[in-house]
Amino acid sequence: MAVLESDFSVDDTLAAGIDEPIWSLPAQDEAGRGGTVVSQSRASQGAKARKARRSPYRDAKRLRKAQETVEAQKDTINTLRHQIRDLRKAVKEAETQESTIRGLSGMIERLRARLRDFQDQRDTIRVLNWQVDTLRLDLDGLRGSLKRSEDEKKALEAEMAELRATRSVLSRRLFGRKSEQQKKPGTGRKRGQQRGAPGHGHTQRPKLDERREEINPPPEACVCASCGQPYAPNGAEESTLVEIEVKAHKRVIGRPRHRRTCACASSPMEVSAPPVPRLFANTHYGVSVWACYLFERYACFRTLNGVAVWMSDRGLAISPGTLGNSVPRFMPLFEPLYEAILAHQNTATLRHADETSWRVQELRGKDRSGRAWLWASVSSDAIYFTIDPSRSAEVALKLFAGAVPGTIIVCDRYSAYKRLVRLLGDKAILAYCWSHQRRDFIDAAAGQPRLEQWCQGWIERIAEIFALNDARLEHYDPDRKGQTAAFRKATRELKKAVDSLFTTAEAELAALPDQTREGKALRSLLSHREGLCLFVDRPEAPLTNNKAERILRAPAIGRGLSFGSNTRGGADFTAIMYSVIGTLSMNGIDVPRWLESWLTACAENCRKPPDDLTAWLPWSMSEERRHEFMAPG
Repeated sequence: MAVLESDFSVDDTLAAGIDEPIWSLPAQDEAGRGGTVVSQSRASQGAKARKARRSPYRDAKRLRKAQETVEAQKDTINTLRHQIRDLRKAVKEAETQESTIRGLSGMIERLRARLRDFQDQRDTIRVLNWQVDTLRLDLDGLRGSLKRSEDEKKALEAEMAELRATRSVLSRRLFGRKSEQQKKPGTGRKRGQQRGAPGHGHTQRPKLDERREEINPPPEACVCASCGQPYAPNGAEESTLVEIEVKAHKRVIGRPRHRRTCACASSPMEVSAPPVPRLFANTHYGVSVWACYLFERYACFRTLNGVAVWMSDRGLAISPGTLGNSVPRFMPLFEPLYEAILAHQNTATLRHADETSWRVQELRGKDRSGRAWLWASVSSDAIYFTIDPSRSAEVALKLFAGAVPGTIIVCDRYSAYKRLVRLLGDKAILAYCWSHQRRDFIDAAAGQPRLEQWCQGWIERIAEIFALNDARLEHYDPDRKGQTAAFRKATRELKKAVDSLFTTAEAELAALPDQTREGKALRSLLSHREGLCLFVDRPEAPLTNNKAERILRAPAIGRGLSFGSNTRGGADFTAIMYSVIGTLSMNGIDVPRWLESWLTACAENCRKPPDDLTAWLPWSMSEERRHEFMAPG
């Protein structure tokens, strides 16, 4: 840097016109480069200058040489100037590059920091993408769960509505009115005996045995307290009290024996009265005991224990097992009557059919609950029951296989009866029950306030059918082939009302969407139209199956008290006794009296039923014999 500073001074001197003496210029070293001026050269230069003044030639030569030196120095200076300029430029470029490098280094650091941030962000994005995918899957699962929840909610709401309706139906059946008929307008007449109207008086009982009793006053009351004279008889006052006494007793039967006193070999050695007939051998119970047992068990629906307790309360201690074990003995005594009832029913052209559940404990086992079914066939004067584990049409076929062609079977809409008609080959005609059909509308509106008015409208339409049919039957004579004009007119009005009812049902069903509560009742009404309308052309066919349902009420009570039957044999005998007792009661026969007479006849016939049943069946016995078996009074 010292050489560069001296070069700058020479350059400045030359630029000033070289006014200073030559010896003031800096000397060059052997390499031709400018060097520094030292104090020792100044003395030698002075000596040379003095010599030059002495010689002009030397001066000119010296000048030329100096000029050449100056030109060489100028070239050196120019070269150095260019080098300096290049160096300055390089320095500036270096400084620029250095600053650029510094800037690039900072930028690189920033970029590296950004890169690290980017990498962190990329990792974060990857994590977030994974979380997003997870959340998306969770969201899809939640949407599916939400949809399933909505479907389950709708299903639960529908189930709740159905349960509310079922509860309303069951509540109505349990606590509501037992009759589904419409309320009739009152007449304003009070119940009971009306003032001024003649009464029927006391019920006469001319056949009751009389036990006369005489109650006298005390002897002291029959003497005058003042004078002591006795009272004279002055007639008597009579009053009547009806009493009842049921008490077991023993019959001690003595049979005196008579020995032969003669020697005749043809005559028996000893004679005595024949023994009293016994219903069962090796038993000391008489006919009245067995008749009482059958009546209490199958007519009053007492349990075996209940019958045993009832008899014990009246002085006869008897085991329930003794009563229950007698069932196989009774079977052959009542089976002929049972078969005769079915044979008589097969001659009827109008019969009712129904069934209800029963229990047979012997049927309990693997995959069985012990449930059986009590089937009933009811005609105008006979009842026939059977108990079977099946509820199929084959059981119904046992009841109606012998029916006469054209028999009308009044029943509900159970599918077994529909198949029964196909099995009989159109031998029977089904008449469906309008009470069951009306019940469909009531059940559809149960728990549904919006359907109450709709249900009431249909009940009123059906009630109108009942009223028109009742008005028509007032002019109906079943023994007359050609009916009156009033009957034919009433029939036309009835048919018009029935057609209008079904037309309304078709219109309402067409306007309703599927899966509605009211649609089910309407579809059932339309699909059973033929059987529901049978009564229009066959006036003898009733509109309801209430007759069979009323008949089943009593056995249902017995089922509830005794929980059904223990064995199949017990169930069969229960059906037999229900049939016999129900048929007798339907015809007004006194059941206890008839049972005692029948068992007595069986005992007298060597413990077998009589061969001729004519005198024992209500439809074949004479009027005199029927009068004997009628209830007393």
